[in-house]
Amino acid sequence: MGITHRKSNRAKEKKARRLEERAAMDAVCAKVDAANKLDDPLAAFPAFKKYDRNGLNLQIECKRVTSLNPLSVEWAFELTRANMQTLYEQSEWGWKEREKREEMNDERAWYLLARDADSSPVAFSHFRFDVECGEEVLYW
Repeated sequence: MGITHRKSNRAKEKKARRLEERAAMDAVCAKVDAANKLDDPLAAFPAFKKYDRNGLNLQIECKRVTSLNPLSVEWAFELTRANMQTLYEQSEWGWKEREKREEMNDERAWYLLARDADSSPVAFSHFRFDVECGEEVLYW
């Protein structure tokens, strides 16, 4: 009877750990899902939507790639290629244009875009809310 009782306790403990791990992962995924459901992550920070210093007067917007004009996304890709291709080629990763384009157009992608008075883009940042190794992460 002692052996059966010990096995039963171990099985219960193992099941309890699995349930705890699943609950923790569900909580992490819920946070990432909530971040991805926002219309505008900058909405709560209106001061960051404008940059008017050092001779620059820029409007900053935060949008999902799916809400951006495709020309803006293409502009961001071309800027990335112009600024980063050589550095990628010198790294162990190398420059993989198709993969970089897919990454920048992935439906989970977000963009911060700075636009001048003519609404032309002048700077951007590409990011994504995600889960890695059971932790919520922000890839920037």
